[in-house]
Amino acid sequence: MYKIPTQNYPIIRQWIAPGSRVLDLGCGDGTLLSSLIREKNVEGIGVEISQDMIVRCIQKGVSVYQADIDKDLSEWPDRSFDYVILNATLQAITKPYNAIEEMLRVGRHAIISVSNFGYLRNRIRILTQGRVSAHTRSSAHWYDSPVIRFVSIKEFETSLEEMGVEVMDAQFFLACNRVIGSRWPLYNLLAREGIFKIRRGSSE
Repeated sequence: MYKIPTQNYPIIRQWIAPGSRVLDLGCGDGTLLSSLIREKNVEGIGVEISQDMIVRCIQKGVSVYQADIDKDLSEWPDRSFDYVILNATLQAITKPYNAIEEMLRVGRHAIISVSNFGYLRNRIRILTQGRVSAHTRSSAHWYDSPVIRFVSIKEFETSLEEMGVEVMDAQFFLACNRVIGSRWPLYNLLAREGIFKIRRGSSE
């Protein structure tokens, strides 16, 4: 069974201000939201399509809606939230540009994680073994991973620039779960995942 990686949770918790309004898209079993509610006193709402995960959210006391992220977020007006989170879900979305636009419409900030198709281990496995690294699939096998499209960190950053989106902060995961917050010449090769805090243009 596919499980949402939790390695990004400490970074996400650090980025979110106490007392904020938070929307977590693809919230899974509600673990992240429940910790934010408990530790940061946020007003949190989750969106999830899996009935099993929704039940687990409710058991944790997390408010959750059953909805398909790919549809849209039209039920929420502009700037309804301070932060909109999309963790380990972007690659499974049919229209990622639309999703990002909607996140930045309903939220002042968005937090998005991206599994890096340009990761060195992935390139080597394709070259030598003819298969994709499990890290690129968010630590799942090909047959139970939700990933339907691949993108490198560099491609993702270029897309954000084309969309007029400002990257406020970014953290990159290297081997052995080492995390760095700076870009260096080989980051698109050596980082297996990136997580970005973004907003529309330079406005608050």
